[in-house]
Amino acid sequence: MSIYFSSDFHLGHNVIVPKYRDFSSQQEHDTLILDQIAALKKRDILYILGDFIFDSDKYDYYISELDKTQCRIKLVLGNHDSRKLYSEPRFELQLPLFSYKGIWVSHCPIHPQELRGRFNIHGHLHGSEVMLNKTDIKDPNYYNVNLDNHNHKFVDFDLIKETLCNH
Repeated sequence: MSIYFSSDFHLGHNVIVPKYRDFSSQQEHDTLILDQIAALKKRDILYILGDFIFDSDKYDYYISELDKTQCRIKLVLGNHDSRKLYSEPRFELQLPLFSYKGIWVSHCPIHPQELRGRFNIHGHLHGSEVMLNKTDIKDPNYYNVNLDNHNHKFVDFDLIKETLCNH
C-alpha cells in the first residue's frame, strides 16, 4: 500500500493548457492524469488537495473513467472544483483542513501562525512555494504537492515526510 498526495489536476479546465501547462492539448493533459490514477492499486490511497475537476461538458466522462480505477481517492475540494463533486460517492470528501499523521493538509497553504509547530501539505500555488518572511527562501514547514511542482506526478507520502522531517 502506498499513500500519495497531489493537487490541481484541473481536469476539464480549458485555460490550463496551453497557457499554464506544456501539453499539446487538454486531452493529452487529462489522459496523463487519468492514466496515473488508473495505474494505482486497490490498496493505494490518493489524496487530491483541490482543483480536481472543473465544471465542464466532460465532467461525466471524468467520473466514468475514475469509476474504473481501483485506488481510494480522498478529496479536499478547491476553488476550481465542480460542486457536483459533493454528491459523488466514488470520492471520500475530507475537511478543508485536517491533520494526517500530525501534518496539516489543505488546498491552500495555511497561515504560519496556524501551523502550531506542525507542517502543512498543500496545493494551490502553481509553480511557487511559500516563502519565509517574504524572501526567496522556501519555508521548510510547507510542502506543495501541486502537479506543476512535481513533473505532473503524484508525491509519495514517504518522500514528503522525509523532506519535511529533515529540515
